[in-house]
Amino acid sequence: MKRNVIVAFLAAIFFTGCVKEPQYIVFPHQGTEGEPYSTSLFVATDRHEAGGGNNLAAMLQLMAANQQVVMPQMVLLGGDYVGRGPDHGTTGQPAFSVEDIRSEVFRIMDPAKTELLLTYGSHDRGCTEGYSAFFSGPHRCDGYYVYGISYAQMVFATDSSAQAAIDLYLEQGDDTTSTPPTPPPSDSTTADTVPPRPHGPKAYNGIDAADPFGISAETATRRFTAWVNSLDDDAPIVVMSHVPIHANRGDNEGGMAWFDALHNAAKKHDVILLFGHNHSLEERGDSTDQSVYLLVRGDSISVQGDSTIGVQHRRLNFTYANAGYLKLGFSTLITFTDSQGSGRFDKAILRRYSLDGTGIQYFGSTRHRNPYIIALHRGR
Repeated sequence: MKRNVIVAFLAAIFFTGCVKEPQYIVFPHQGTEGEPYSTSLFVATDRHEAGGGNNLAAMLQLMAANQQVVMPQMVLLGGDYVGRGPDHGTTGQPAFSVEDIRSEVFRIMDPAKTELLLTYGSHDRGCTEGYSAFFSGPHRCDGYYVYGISYAQMVFATDSSAQAAIDLYLEQGDDTTSTPPTPPPSDSTTADTVPPRPHGPKAYNGIDAADPFGISAETATRRFTAWVNSLDDDAPIVVMSHVPIHANRGDNEGGMAWFDALHNAAKKHDVILLFGHNHSLEERGDSTDQSVYLLVRGDSISVQGDSTIGVQHRRLNFTYANAGYLKLGFSTLITFTDSQGSGRFDKAILRRYSLDGTGIQYFGSTRHRNPYIIALHRGR
């Protein structure tokens, strides 16, 4: 009896020692096993067809003329397709159809080989097809994922603040701001924080209030995290947000919540977060944002938080990049490459395009040269 117990004990030790660490299911791309393979996506924001800024077709043509790149199977655009001036009224939010955008894209790209996804920006309320025309949440691509964040999901930190802004619009209409709240006490500031600019809720009339993934960062990040945790693979994730997470304009109080969610996702996946929205600063001569046109793993970033936490200084474990303001003649091509034919991508190349050929030696005023190669940690 004792001998049988000892044998069983030794067998248990043996088999336990043979147990391997759990392996993620490989999310394969469309390439042939054992052969190098690449796939691309074209990204940009702020088409703004009213006001002399619609360069979408021209930027696609410029990219397509480069015979050395992999033509994109995905065109991912990040909001503000029409309008000029303030985000309200017929000037800022004119009526338009996404068919106009589709026709521009598919004059250049093959519709049988290319997908088109559009996330929502504050100028896009007048879309005649309604909010169903826009993309948010996850979408599976060729060996990677894209994920869309709506305007409200970055602008509002909490559902209650978003609902207050929506209710204010329903009650009083556009261009209404309540009395600013009392600033936080000065002793709440530490070496790692900057107090936020005090401001009251602004009336909000965006149609992305109907987004099934949430009306603010509070709900949207929770659903993003649930989706990431549901994945059985470690494929790259490209996230498009019209509004950035970095601190500058003070109109993105959901930034810190999204930083935390993306930081956690990047522990398992290579993550690239793309942004737009701030072109108006550069049009007025403020080039501050060019210092964050490309930030990579290990770089520091000042992230906008809500009225309680203000600005937080953090170190990135994911890639943060300006998608390219179409209005100013810029766009980006992201190419994922599997050099060994292993079924996993081992690098991503970011190529920034300029319509007039200027300002593309580096990504803005950063030290990062264009094109920039990202070594994908999860594909190694």
